[in-house]
Amino acid sequence: MKTLAATLMGSLAAIALGTAFAAPDGPAEINTALTHARMAAAGTDLKTVDMHLHHVVNCLVGAKGTGFDASAGNPCQGMGDGALSDTMDKALRSKLQTALDAANHALADTNFDSAKKTAASVVESLKTDVKPQ
Repeated sequence: MKTLAATLMGSLAAIALGTAFAAPDGPAEINTALTHARMAAAGTDLKTVDMHLHHVVNCLVGAKGTGFDASAGNPCQGMGDGALSDTMDKALRSKLQTALDAANHALADTNFDSAKKTAASVVESLKTDVKPQ
C-alpha cells in the first residue's frame, strides 16, 4: 500500500511540475512586447519602428492570432499563445488591446514621426505591474 501511495504521489508531482512548465507565460510576453515597443519608439527610421511594432503585435496576438506576421519574427515564440490569450485579468487585457490597436495603427502609418509617436503610446499602454525580465 505504501508503494502504491508513493507511486501515486510521484505521478501527481510530475503532472503538476509538467503543467507548471507548460503554462503560458503572459508576463514574459508582455515584457517582451514592452521591450520591442520601446525599441520602436526609439527607432531612427520607419523600417526599424515597423519591425519592432510587428514584434509587439506578434507577442500580443500569438502565432495563431489575427494579425500575426511570421515573416517579421516572433520574439515570444514558446512563451504561450499571445499575451492577450494568456491574460485572464480584464483590466490588463483592456490595456493590451489598446496597445495592439495603437501598434496596428502605427504600422499602417507611413509617416515616420507620427508612427514613432504612436509607438511611444504603445509603450505607455504596455506598462504594467509585471516585473521586467
